[in-house]
Amino acid sequence: MDEIAESIGIKGPTIYKYFKSKEDLLIAVAERAEDEYIQGMGFKSNLADKIGSGAELKEFAIKSLHYTMESDSAIKMRRLAMMEQFRNKMLAELTTSHQVVLLKGIYSKVFRNLMDLGKMPEGDSDTIALEFIAPVTLMIQMVDREPYKMDEAFEMIKKHMDIFIEKYEIAMI
Repeated sequence: MDEIAESIGIKGPTIYKYFKSKEDLLIAVAERAEDEYIQGMGFKSNLADKIGSGAELKEFAIKSLHYTMESDSAIKMRRLAMMEQFRNKMLAELTTSHQVVLLKGIYSKVFRNLMDLGKMPEGDSDTIALEFIAPVTLMIQMVDREPYKMDEAFEMIKKHMDIFIEKYEIAMI
């Protein structure tokens, strides 16, 4: 706590005026990062209603990826959560939420909407969402470990999306 306080120009004990413990400070940081992440990724709007084609799906996904892979706060929070997830239950849950639950829920609704619009064949939208996000999540993790592979990761992700859109016969218009 002393190091954290010093980094913002105050004495160690002063930080306890604002946070009762390291856990409280971590919770505050995680909550702020979560709000910023949701906003930056564009998840606040009714996404499923706005994506009506394969082209719009790819455009939204790439835009979101640029945010999550280039935002300093998103990168730092993801790295913190990845490193500490085995020691901190809250960070374990946050990591699972970001890598699986949140993305699966959002993209499941997108695919269900595309099916309802007749823009793609019927199927299990939850499983299709996992198939869409899993390779992308792996590429994000690769870039977190090896930032110099950003361009390679984006190329692989774009290819994945093109193949995915073709495989699931998602109308481009």
